[in-house]
Amino acid sequence: MIFNKVKLITLCLLVLLTVSYGIGVYEHQPRNTKKLKDIPENAPFSLNVAFEQLMYSYAAYCDLEEINSWTCPYCITDYNPNPVQIVQTMFHTFSNTFGFIAITGETIVMAFRGTQGISIKNWITDLNFPPTSPFPAFPAAKVHRGFLNAYLNVQNETITGIKNALALCPNCNRFVATGHSLGGALAILAVADVFPTIIDLPIDMYTYGSPRVGDVAFAEYFESTVLQNYWRVVNHHDIVPHLPTKDMGFYHLPIEVWFDGKNDTSYKICDDSGEDPTCSDSVLIALDVAEHLDYLGIEKSEC
Repeated sequence: MIFNKVKLITLCLLVLLTVSYGIGVYEHQPRNTKKLKDIPENAPFSLNVAFEQLMYSYAAYCDLEEINSWTCPYCITDYNPNPVQIVQTMFHTFSNTFGFIAITGETIVMAFRGTQGISIKNWITDLNFPPTSPFPAFPAAKVHRGFLNAYLNVQNETITGIKNALALCPNCNRFVATGHSLGGALAILAVADVFPTIIDLPIDMYTYGSPRVGDVAFAEYFESTVLQNYWRVVNHHDIVPHLPTKDMGFYHLPIEVWFDGKNDTSYKICDDSGEDPTCSDSVLIALDVAEHLDYLGIEKSEC
């Protein structure tokens, strides 16, 4: 089973490497001028929170019925034992883009699914869009066209879900944004879209094995405008965070947390450059697709 998954993801990555990048145009939510709620600086990286958000990321791969009833294998675990109310699911058939908005306690959760099954379409860039920036206030910032298109397919549902969650939970004081693989890229684009006009809560964001989403200008835009508590978790020799390559003009967001492979909980907090040469960028050979499927010692198996 694992061998078949590895072959499939390898094929997906080869397709990703063969396509060009750019960005499409979307109606980014205009910035508002209201005073934001108290937004803390980057909170310390927490293994407990990392496990919690990994379960939400993995849950996004499960069957819709199990997600709606919150009975999937990753839905109720020691890491996320509290009841969850699904407010909105986002799904686009052609691109197979999927995510959900939920409430648990006083927290709103937004999680996106990565590439699933034979969904090689998730990684294919639509080459018809011209290279234009989606951020009117920062026109130099560019993102991967295929990732942006995938988010645009569920943008309206995502915004509706967040608004509904805020209405259902006026006392919510935390917003979790997460995703594994392509889901991490979608979470980044969604947060860049909805903060702070739609959501002005403190954002707690962990992604797992996310590819590079945009260029240096986008990384600077995200860090200066959006970035709060964002931790980009990378597993040892996982190949996906090395794609698309820096040679193609892409650049990671900070801050990387690199699990160095010594054991499941041995990690290094990397510098704030986004591309710390002593972390995953130090791995020049022996990149491994299989390690993309096993984060924090928990294998992403079929639901």
